[in-house]
Amino acid sequence: MENTENTPGQDNPSYQPPLNTGEQYHYEDRDLKITGQTAIYLREAAKWTKFLSILGLIGIGFYVLAMIFMMLTTAAGSLGPLPNQFGAFSIPYFIIMIIIMVIYALPIWWLYKFSTNLKIALEIKDQATLDSAFNFLKKHYKFIGIMTVIMIVFYILMVIVFIGGAVFMGLNSQV
Repeated sequence: MENTENTPGQDNPSYQPPLNTGEQYHYEDRDLKITGQTAIYLREAAKWTKFLSILGLIGIGFYVLAMIFMMLTTAAGSLGPLPNQFGAFSIPYFIIMIIIMVIYALPIWWLYKFSTNLKIALEIKDQATLDSAFNFLKKHYKFIGIMTVIMIVFYILMVIVFIGGAVFMGLNSQV
């Protein structure tokens, strides 16, 4: 008699995959299916992620308009009889604004690509497009996670600097 306790297949519904012992577990070993209810949830998620990404892209558009307005204002200020007091800061400031805009645009674009690819994948039932959609979602959340860690470290450093400054100011005032 054959032992089927730890073998996959339709003849063994009680099969449990082995624990991850360093080997990569492949999900194609177990046929995951998108049920009708799952497709409904995914379609709704695609709508909301598209809505949020479009709002983000509109926000980037406003950011670009503000940057253009500030560039024109700075340029117009340098034409007047008084020297422009912000002229020395304008180029580094605009470079920082462009960097912030790119940092903001990447995750929003990936969220938009996730929503559009997910919608297409569900309509035409294409596995490659679905894989691509989830790849964009992975990129989006990986980026957001990395930025979150960077911001937490930044906040911790700022607290340390403020506490150090307060201690230093307190020591100087006692002298």
